[in-house]
Amino acid sequence: MRPKPVGGGWENGNRGVPGRRGPLRELVLAALTLALVSACGIRPTDPIPGLEAPTGPVENTAPGLFWVHEGGLVRVARPPGSLSGYDVIALLAQGPNQVELDSGLTTEVPLDAAPATVDRVTSGLDVRLSTDVSQLSPVAVRQIVCTLQGLLPIGAVNLQGGGHSLDLQQCD
Repeated sequence: MRPKPVGGGWENGNRGVPGRRGPLRELVLAALTLALVSACGIRPTDPIPGLEAPTGPVENTAPGLFWVHEGGLVRVARPPGSLSGYDVIALLAQGPNQVELDSGLTTEVPLDAAPATVDRVTSGLDVRLSTDVSQLSPVAVRQIVCTLQGLLPIGAVNLQGGGHSLDLQQCD
């Protein structure tokens, strides 16, 4: 077998470096590989409608309860993760702990307000109490509303119970 001259063709008719593909062939192989890898089998859909995204902080890292002190409200911090909208009504109805009682704090939320449910709605929160909301004092309403808006700062609070409702309440 005699050596091929430089620049001569290979036995298979290809020219250039043995084992090397042309740039066009590499481009076609890359495009086919990309098409196969990206085809996951899930068909695109339209966006699924839902509620508006909340604004402001998503969660309160220093939750608190609002207690009554000399006719006004005082916020008392609780450990992070210790409060949720579902148990806050029960805590307000049970009243302050002993340290808070010794500081002169009280509650006006009646014991029969719990259990309660709290649901997110477009306008804010819907809260269903186990008591007639028309019988709540203005301070009790503010206690509930301010505490809930401190935990979930999204819109107004609608209180319902006993066949009555107090809609679009805000913490003033």
